[in-house]
Amino acid sequence: MKYFLIIFLTLSSVISSAQQITIDLSHFAGKEYVWFVSNGEKQDTIGRGSLNAKGQAVLTVPAEYRNWRGMSNFVLTDGGGLEIILNSEKDFIAGCTVAQPTANDIYYTGSAENSFLMEKYKLQPDLLNKAGIVAAAMQAYAPDEPLYKPLSEEKKALEKRFANLQRQSAESPLYAARIWQIADYCNGIDSRLDLSVKESMEEQRRYVREVLDFRDLWYSGMWKSLLARWMSVVSVQGDSVLLSDTKAMLTRVQDRDMRLTLLKKMVSLYNQYGKENLLIQLGEDIMHSVTLLSPGDQAPKLYLPDSTTIVPFNSLVIFYESGCGNCENDLIQLRGNYPLLQEKNIRVISVSADTDESIYRQDADIFPWQQKLCDYKGFEGVNFRNYAVVGTPTIFVIDSKGIITGRYAMLEEVLKELNN
Repeated sequence: MKYFLIIFLTLSSVISSAQQITIDLSHFAGKEYVWFVSNGEKQDTIGRGSLNAKGQAVLTVPAEYRNWRGMSNFVLTDGGGLEIILNSEKDFIAGCTVAQPTANDIYYTGSAENSFLMEKYKLQPDLLNKAGIVAAAMQAYAPDEPLYKPLSEEKKALEKRFANLQRQSAESPLYAARIWQIADYCNGIDSRLDLSVKESMEEQRRYVREVLDFRDLWYSGMWKSLLARWMSVVSVQGDSVLLSDTKAMLTRVQDRDMRLTLLKKMVSLYNQYGKENLLIQLGEDIMHSVTLLSPGDQAPKLYLPDSTTIVPFNSLVIFYESGCGNCENDLIQLRGNYPLLQEKNIRVISVSADTDESIYRQDADIFPWQQKLCDYKGFEGVNFRNYAVVGTPTIFVIDSKGIITGRYAMLEEVLKELNN
């Protein structure tokens, strides 16, 4: 429960929603604040100002967010703040009269979201703490000793209370309940306390694969945290499970921007866990799950290090990353076939996802072609974003009019087409 304790200590445990929210933090009079909402991995500021002499401020929900369902953050620039759910609820007041609040020090009125979530904040840590104490105590006694039986009965009672609490979350239609489930997953908290390790892994896998609403996650502020936790859980269950669950998740996400962000995060996580060799097996699914640049589309301009741009006419553009085995093989082939491409008047342009200049230079300095691009921003670089590249290697062939004639995952396919 460290996550929740940190929230309490930083005043982040006020969760609320309203068209107009009155904040009352008497110990922070005059402090400046910023109010923002989360959209996947991005944040949009929707308000800023200062608490008055009484430590109060009135937040008015912007018109475009009045039907919005998601988490926002009210952050004091000197530290601390409040998490605020926006879910079309009416005006209410949220605040705290102490400088270091716990769940019991926070007051609010008029929000079903807050009532539900704050009750959870009070009950779950207490149950988990007691369950931990009882489990530790049972280790000190043999089953035939007098204290073992009452401890065992208390353990079962706590497990039942916890299961009932988690069932309430699963059955509640409130967004606060979805936030609670997402946070539980991020912290490795299951629906029951008596699950085996195998049962726990299966439940956590099923939650993301089948239960989680990715739109709820998108606006929760926990997009990165949950996906990082997901990768740590699924990657140890075998490559077939990782690929299967990735495909299932991509199928469930219908919003284009959300799916593309998810794909980019998957690529980053696959590379982080040394699973980049699996991306080829995922490639066809990626190509069909989002509207990426494909043959017939106009090729975007490429940005050079000095921010000038070029239109890649008559070009082969290869997106790669140093250390990627398939990329290295293709780059070796590309160097060997470079004279052939020159004879065909095809310009070669390489675009690297490297973030370390010394690593980038090891390969780039021996490339025989002139145009070698790298902004050291990885898959977040402008050229990777503009070309919607979510895996390496990715190769584009572009004609004399700047039209993409082919998109490939292997150079061998490119050479076959060019030689026909």
